[in-house]
Amino acid sequence: MMNQEYKLAYPVGSVIWNGKEITREEEKKIDHALDILQECGIDEVMLSGYTDVEPAGFDMMKEAERIGGKLRARGMKGAQHHGLAPTFAPLEGSQEAVVEKLIRAVQYTVRLNADVLVLHSGRIDAHFTTMEEYVEAFQEQVRKFGRSEVLARNAENLHRAGEEARKSGIRIALENLDRFEPLSSRELLPRLAAAADSSAIGYCLDSGHAHCCGISVPEWVFLMGDKLFTTHFHDNRGTQGKVPPGDSFITPKGIDEHLPPGFGTIPWIDVIQALRKTGYRNTINFESGPWPNMPEAEGYRSAIRFWRTCEYLATQKGG
Repeated sequence: MMNQEYKLAYPVGSVIWNGKEITREEEKKIDHALDILQECGIDEVMLSGYTDVEPAGFDMMKEAERIGGKLRARGMKGAQHHGLAPTFAPLEGSQEAVVEKLIRAVQYTVRLNADVLVLHSGRIDAHFTTMEEYVEAFQEQVRKFGRSEVLARNAENLHRAGEEARKSGIRIALENLDRFEPLSSRELLPRLAAAADSSAIGYCLDSGHAHCCGISVPEWVFLMGDKLFTTHFHDNRGTQGKVPPGDSFITPKGIDEHLPPGFGTIPWIDVIQALRKTGYRNTINFESGPWPNMPEAEGYRSAIRFWRTCEYLATQKGG
């Protein structure tokens, strides 16, 4: 449909990571966030952080079931669960523990009443205090075993998780991290998704990651095509002259601003036209909040009006 209005979803925090353990968000804060979104006509949400990477002081599977039930009782659902599970273990050892964690991430997603599990590919099953440590650990694996072998182990683990997801009625979306994390570039992410060889394995398009790394967001849309399962849409002001040329890893600090669409320089009308040309019909999930400096509900309404205006203008331009 040329003039399609997409379903929209926004993040709601229900668990908290503090770098040491995972804790529950206050119930009143969860309810307040859901109340505001429903008031603004939003009935799908992004949930994050149900994972075994850090310990939790509660039964996470039961908590996921509880949150999923809360959404159902409201007539709401999860557009996605951003799981952050590891996708491989150091190749010196077995991959079975990683596969178990990936399958549990699938199970959390089902219980959260969500359609899609979003993962960062190339995540090693270990705890790191900085992204620099994580990237160095990944590169050490590449030095020892070669990039193709590391990619193959990731693909095998994801295939097994993808088959579990398919049986459970959900899908797994690999997110483009571009130059921030391994196996997430335009070259490697499509290779990984193809090697995973599962109908349940596709992509999550993060507009902000692409734009602040100097990558065209519409280009990613066309590259992902009919395997684009969900989105992380947010805005920023591009590279701002802070990104060196080449393909070396860089830090997102200072450039990955997570602004509401319209507050940066992403060409949203072009993005919507690309989505329509590729036949995208799924929910648009924003990884940003309401417009700032106004009451929360009005901030969400303003953000939604901006998006609907972009959809209308995309139609007027013939897309």
